[in-house]
Amino acid sequence: MTVPYDAFISHSSHDRDTARRLERELETHDLSVWLDDSEIRLGQLLGPELQRAIRDSAALVLLWSGAAAASRWVNSEWLMALHQQRLILPCVLDATPLPQCLGNTVRLDLGTDDAEAFNRLRRAILDAPGKATPLAPVMRSESSELGDAIGTITRRQQEMLTHLDQRSLHAAAERQRSLDTVMDAARERWPLDPMIVNLDGYHLKNAYLLEHWDAIQAGRAPADELLTRAEQRFFETLGINPLDPAALNGLGSILMLERDLHAAEFFILAAIRAAQRQGLRSYPAAEQDLALVRRYKSN
Repeated sequence: MTVPYDAFISHSSHDRDTARRLERELETHDLSVWLDDSEIRLGQLLGPELQRAIRDSAALVLLWSGAAAASRWVNSEWLMALHQQRLILPCVLDATPLPQCLGNTVRLDLGTDDAEAFNRLRRAILDAPGKATPLAPVMRSESSELGDAIGTITRRQQEMLTHLDQRSLHAAAERQRSLDTVMDAARERWPLDPMIVNLDGYHLKNAYLLEHWDAIQAGRAPADELLTRAEQRFFETLGINPLDPAALNGLGSILMLERDLHAAEFFILAAIRAAQRQGLRSYPAAEQDLALVRRYKSN
């Protein structure tokens, strides 16, 4: 398959100078590069232009640093590249660990300005067409205690949402309060477990729904730290397992509330496809969210 670009450079604004230098080096060697050096990132995470650029690139060069790890733009870009079956080529700029799922990917150290590292990157880009990113396996065990906690949290979260759907705000608030102590205990007991992290993202999102229900129904969902924290939890989960349907849909639902509809649609669709790959015939929550996003986009 022929694509217009050899590489898409994903970077944080903090690392912009490094990205520009790399762009110049690659173009000197007759490689076509897409680099966002505009104000586009001040808007949507994955607007149509960014989606096309990633889709139309053979590889995504991931400039990884502490700033990149904290960037919602960078995290959304490498996740999209992965779900578009594009090869991700991590280039580390400092000692910040890569997302765990990329642990099996060959990484290049560009922090030392090593000519050999650049040459290896150039050869990897030339070899990228048709290759996908190898993922580190998810190696997780679940004790009966942890399984019980996950089951309890999942059940109570669903009960809370059912009350919200029925406009029983008092009952929903009671259920959410009963979950606060359970979620606090689970975070303290299993702070690194990806399912607990993911459920914490949903807990934060549900707290936002309850806090701002009337404004949301009126189409005036406000900005709130709860959404930012929930988004971070979903990105954390996806850094371990980027094919987790619940985390993908959770992230999509947050982006919908943030009115970032193109990015929301992408991740919700990715959630539905991931669920299908796991043998599920349908994913009703994601399908409902997708219908909402598409309705809002058509307005």
